[in-house]
Amino acid sequence: MIRKKLKIISFIVFIFFQTAINAVSIETKIILKLNNEIITNLDIETEYRYLLILNQKLRDVDDKTMFKVAKQSLIKEVIKKNELNKYLNLKKEKNDLIDQTIENLYQKLGLKSKNDFKIFLKKAKLNFDDIYEKFKIEVFWNQLIYTKFSNQVNINKELIKKNILNNSQQQDVFNLSEIVYEIKTKDEINKKYLDIIKNIEDIGFEKTVLLSSISPSKNNSGSIGWIRKNSLSKKIISKIENLRINQISEPIIVPSGILILKLNEKKKIKEKLNLKKELDKEINRKLNDQLNNYSTIYFNKIKKNYTINEY
Repeated sequence: MIRKKLKIISFIVFIFFQTAINAVSIETKIILKLNNEIITNLDIETEYRYLLILNQKLRDVDDKTMFKVAKQSLIKEVIKKNELNKYLNLKKEKNDLIDQTIENLYQKLGLKSKNDFKIFLKKAKLNFDDIYEKFKIEVFWNQLIYTKFSNQVNINKELIKKNILNNSQQQDVFNLSEIVYEIKTKDEINKKYLDIIKNIEDIGFEKTVLLSSISPSKNNSGSIGWIRKNSLSKKIISKIENLRINQISEPIIVPSGILILKLNEKKKIKEKLNLKKELDKEINRKLNDQLNNYSTIYFNKIKKNYTINEY
C-alpha cells in the first residue's frame, strides 16, 4: 500500500516538474515577492508535493490549477508566519498538538510511525522538519485567533439544547460541501457567483473549491460532512432544503464572505438521543465556525499590509 502511494506521488511530481512551471532544470526562478520575501519556482514545487500529501484527491487536478493553489498556499503561510513572529519566537516554540496533528496525518496515510512517515516524505522529496514547521504555523495561528477572538464568540447553549430536544425524533440530515469566496463590494456577489458556477460546470466542484474557496474545508475538497437540520440557521435551511442532490445553493452572506453550499446527500434519521454528546458536538461546531470567520477576517486585514509582485 505504501509503495503504491509513493509511486503515485513520484509520478505526479514528475509530471508537474515537466509542465507546470518549466522547472526541468535546476534553475531557480523568482515567481513573486511579498514585500521583501521571495517565493521561487522551487518553493512552489515543494508546496505542491506537500499539498498532495494533505489531500490525495489533488492528483486529479491539472498542473495549471495546482500551480495557482500552491502559490496561494505559500502566500498565506508567509503572511501567517510573519504575523506570529510579532507575538512569539516561532522557531523556539513547542506544542504537543503539532505532534498529534502529524500523527493524525500519517495514520490517515496508512503509516504506523513517525519514522515510516519520514521515509514516506523522503521518497516524495520532502523534509520532515519543513513539514513540522508548516504544521507549527497552523497550530500557533489557530491559537492566536483563539486568544484574540474567543471572548467575542457568541454561543447560546440553551438554544442549542432546546433545538436538539425539539428534534430528538426523526429528522433531516444533510451532507454538505462548501465554497466561501471573498468580495470587495456587494456588487461583486452575483458576478463572482456566476463565475464560480461556470467553473463548476467546466472543471467540477472539487477543483473549483481549490481555486476559489477561502474556507479551511478547502483542504478537504470543501466537504463539511453530515449536519442535522436543527443545527443550521433558518437562512441556510431556506437555501438548501429544496435543493436536489448535487445541486448548488444561491449565495449566502456570512461574516467571512459569501457561502455557497452543495447538497451531496440527504436523509432522515431516527436514533436514541445522547444529549451530552450532541450538545458538545454542536457547540464545538459553532465555535469552530465562528473562529474560522474571525481567522479569515483577521488574515485579510493583515494581508493589506503586503505588496505582492508577480513575475
